Amino acid sequence: MKKIFTLFAVAVMAFAAQAAELTVCEAEMAYQTLPVYGYWYDAQGISQMIYPADMLQEMNGGKINTITFYTPAAQWGDDFSDYTVAFSGGNIQLSLKEVDQVGFVGTEGEFELVSGATVVANTVPATGDLYLTFVLDEPFEYNGGNLLVEAAWNGEGTWGRTYFVAVDELDYTPCYYGFDYYGDWSEALCDYLPMATFTYEAGETPVEPTEKTDAPSSQKENYVYNDGNMYYNAYHVTLIPTEESEIWYRVGVLVDGDYVYGDWMLYTDVLTFDDEGTYMVEAYAIAPNKTESDHIWDGFTVSKLVDVEEILAGKAVAGVRYFNMAGQEMQQANGLTIVVTTYTDGTTSTVKVMK
Repeated sequence: MKKIFTLFAVAVMAFAAQAAELTVCEAEMAYQTLPVYGYWYDAQGISQMIYPADMLQEMNGGKINTITFYTPAAQWGDDFSDYTVAFSGGNIQLSLKEVDQVGFVGTEGEFELVSGATVVANTVPATGDLYLTFVLDEPFEYNGGNLLVEAAWNGEGTWGRTYFVAVDELDYTPCYYGFDYYGDWSEALCDYLPMATFTYEAGETPVEPTEKTDAPSSQKENYVYNDGNMYYNAYHVTLIPTEESEIWYRVGVLVDGDYVYGDWMLYTDVLTFDDEGTYMVEAYAIAPNKTESDHIWDGFTVSKLVDVEEILAGKAVAGVRYFNMAGQEMQQANGLTIVVTTYTDGTTSTVKVMK
């Protein structure tokens, strides 16, 4: 099968942003501690939640504009009309960061919080709100990782027991909260995530290219190869792009009348064939923002040099000398070498070999 390549497979992008929405962690549970611990809202506090990447892949490559959390009244309607935001005032600062970890570990007093999150929004809630919504100051570029959502409140508001819809069927510890009430800092890890809706600008939409890449060409160089026992009619094959592009190739070997091909590979350097057999090199090119070129094929056979075998079979070798292409004698063959063989009958043979 043709290899799915990456470097030039990215098409021209359309730059019109697409508005989209993603809701995660819909559930039938509610907790009062996240994303904000409303009961202790009149004390300074902080929470951190990590939404795993597999929940958010729909947003990969996009830009987050808002994040909304749900009270039971917002999610389940009139039967929960009393369960709205019960705290008010005071500022909540929202920060975001993509992280490697998917949860928290540690014991009381030894939690390792994530540092370095970027402040993206602030909001001042009011009692009776159905939602807790953060409108980001600038769109946050999301690149497909685990997303840390941090909320920090300054303790200048009024408290109120407020619940937020959350999912708790998790097998890891994705959240932390802590607060400082009358100088006594309390903190805990938790195993649930609040329901959240992200609005975002979808990533740029690929536009399928229509122009075809110019096909590459193939150039063979024939040379004599000596494996230490036998001389072979061997080949170097160079693949040459017609325009700036990547070249992909695969090699077929003739077996029982049919070519058996290997995997597609990115061409980087001259191909060398010195094992006996019949070969076919298939190749194509692909340039940025273009479709792949027409395919080319180049076939050849690497075989033993029968005439050399006959010479060696009928004569005894008296000595062998090696020379480089400048005519300087060498101790042994190295690279492209001229091999001069002297026989006991006084005759010599000269061949050019690649060693």
